[in-house]
Amino acid sequence: MLYKRFVGIVLISFLASGIVQVTDLSGDEPEATRRVEDFSAFQPGAFPEGWKSRGGEGSEVYRVRSNGETYLEAQAKGTAVTIAKKFEYDLKKYSLLLWQWRVLELPEGGDERYKKTGDSAAALYVIFEGRFRPDNMKYVWSPSLPIGTTTESPYSRKTKIVVLRNQKSPIGEWVSERVNVYADYKRLFGREPKLVQAIGLMSDSDNTDSTAVAHYKGITISMQE
Repeated sequence: MLYKRFVGIVLISFLASGIVQVTDLSGDEPEATRRVEDFSAFQPGAFPEGWKSRGGEGSEVYRVRSNGETYLEAQAKGTAVTIAKKFEYDLKKYSLLLWQWRVLELPEGGDERYKKTGDSAAALYVIFEGRFRPDNMKYVWSPSLPIGTTTESPYSRKTKIVVLRNQKSPIGEWVSERVNVYADYKRLFGREPKLVQAIGLMSDSDNTDSTAVAHYKGITISMQE
């Protein structure tokens, strides 16, 4: 789908619009851990305020849910809608990214290496500074690729994909992630990163014309211990 070819472009275009919230973490006394989003401030059934979508109507795919806990639910049925929140920070200062996610349904036949199958049950983007084609780190819960696989998006060499979970990981259970984005960026791009501009989420199933269902919560950044 052509949309995915330009995911970085459209993300940065609406992030640069100034409509969404900016979190400035450049103070002299930074906290050790900063919250990106936990979704607890939103009404159940609502699309989270401060997040913007591209590729379709975000509220048709993403809704806040509360069932003893609050989280964001993604139900992608033959769609590819990305949402992102503008969140500026220095990756050298806050190298770690932590979050929780769980997958309830994998897009059947998905394989992120190829355009015709490039769907992920769940994905978290780290979007970097850039006017036209920004760099992206994309952490995925893959339908098929081995855990630890790293590859480039078939739509853009500016997006590096890291497989954290796959079809053999616990389905229907919360899984906690802790990744060193700074180290991953240096390893995969081979240079120092620019400032992070935003955090994005996507569960998609358009290429396989199937369904992906996932939940997200507790997104935070942290200094290296």
